Amino acid sequence: MNIQPKKAALYCRLSVDDGRYGESVSIGSQKILLEQYCKDHAITDYDFYDDDGFSGTNFDRPAFKRMYDDITNGLIGAVIVKDQSRFGRSYIEVGMYVERFKEMGVRFIAVDDGYDSMQSDYDMMFPMRNVINEYYAREASKKTKSAKIAKAKAGQFIGSKPPFGYKLDPNDRHHLIVDEPAAEVVRRIFQLAAQGTGYNKTAKIFREEKVLTPIAYFNLHNPDYFKSDYWRKEFDWHVTSIRAILENEVYLGKLVYGKKRNKSMKSKLKVKNDRKDWIVADDCHEAIISRELWDKAHKMLESKRRTLSSGEVQMFAGLVYCADCGHALTYSQKKRKDGTYHGAYSCWMYKTHGKEYCASHYITYDTLYTLVFCDIQRIIFGCRENKEGFMKFLDCKSQDSGGRKLKQFEDELAQKLSRLDDIQRVTGRLYEDHALEKITESRYRQMIASYEKEESEILASIPKLKGEIEKLKSQSAASDRFLNVINKYTFINELSAEILNELIEKIVVHHKEKSGDCRTFQQIEIYYRFVGKIDADAQKAA
Repeated sequence: MNIQPKKAALYCRLSVDDGRYGESVSIGSQKILLEQYCKDHAITDYDFYDDDGFSGTNFDRPAFKRMYDDITNGLIGAVIVKDQSRFGRSYIEVGMYVERFKEMGVRFIAVDDGYDSMQSDYDMMFPMRNVINEYYAREASKKTKSAKIAKAKAGQFIGSKPPFGYKLDPNDRHHLIVDEPAAEVVRRIFQLAAQGTGYNKTAKIFREEKVLTPIAYFNLHNPDYFKSDYWRKEFDWHVTSIRAILENEVYLGKLVYGKKRNKSMKSKLKVKNDRKDWIVADDCHEAIISRELWDKAHKMLESKRRTLSSGEVQMFAGLVYCADCGHALTYSQKKRKDGTYHGAYSCWMYKTHGKEYCASHYITYDTLYTLVFCDIQRIIFGCRENKEGFMKFLDCKSQDSGGRKLKQFEDELAQKLSRLDDIQRVTGRLYEDHALEKITESRYRQMIASYEKEESEILASIPKLKGEIEKLKSQSAASDRFLNVINKYTFINELSAEILNELIEKIVVHHKEKSGDCRTFQQIEIYYRFVGKIDADAQKAA
């Protein structure tokens, strides 16, 4: 059969999902079949166009685009595929392209389907096969998605490339192990963030120190992975890379999936999912950083720090709050005649909306600095001089605030679990009585409905109770966590953003008041991380 003088395009496609059917649909098998077809039909002028690893649900494929360009340039007279599903699985687009080919004088042949566009104008099976192929693609997509969700919930890593700082376990590709040289870079990024170093400055430090970027580091160990030469900018760190690392919970030992999803099966456009729709699996692999370091870094990042006109970073940013309205106090400064700066804080609501909304809560930077510095020194001294007594004080404080609630929740959980066992035993006996016709159908349905409703309510309440118990248990270990932090400091000469964010949760400033003897006073409350306020008199009494 003589098709036409122009060359034939032998198009082959294989997606990841198609691979499950083995060699019968492999690119190699498709080429053998198409070459044999050409030999049988005396077609000698042909080229292969291969899309290996591309879905058939859309036509955004490099080889297909190249082939279509050759068609529009008049170089191709026929497109030959193994079957319609190799060409595509979108019945609308497949039909559109085949019709377009016919208008351009290009023949479309699907060998296994026995379809030839120049001889099968009224082949009713053609559109039916397209619909079936699209249905298959949708079902395959659902099954693939379900399998991935199951693996994600089981804490298995399902990505193609491990995150920077990790590598695939040689004994289990679904498990991550720490890649120490890269992990050290990750730790440093978090440490710099915890010290108040911003994205841009961190990127600049790494560029100057010639630290390999994540993509360049990966290519060092996988030289054939990347097709483009972008990775060759080995030390060109970007803000986006720093931010991506700081926002990735994988470094806490977690795996998080479902942050984004395809807008549709045929679209590559990604849309964000709500946090509640993410799949988060804990303790999947060894963590590179601690929760404390994560919290410190993110607290600094969220504090909206800005460089002052003096060139310094405002160290109390994100820590100082109004006692009345709860808003942050804003910082302002003026330059003195001697060239030094005078700084002060006041309530954001007051400055923005006036005294109808709140009072000023004015306090100078120097006053705040002195009060906080002295209080931290007091706690460091108290811990150093009487560590056992200080530990006892913190334990008592923690038990007073959460011990009673913890016991209450634990008792309630035990009661609900016991009641759940009772319900399951009763419903089992009811089922037997119903089967033996000891109770009527209506009575059985009435009773079983009541027990099922109670069971459903208990099952819904158990996760909440367990969550509260875990939270309170975590709080009960707060004294250990605070001591681990405070023990790092035997003495401090001056405050810094790093020290403040490591030790302090928030500082609450009250408005100035006048006492009975007309003296002005102002109350400041310092809440330390994990343990809250540490009252000086209570500490001495302990």
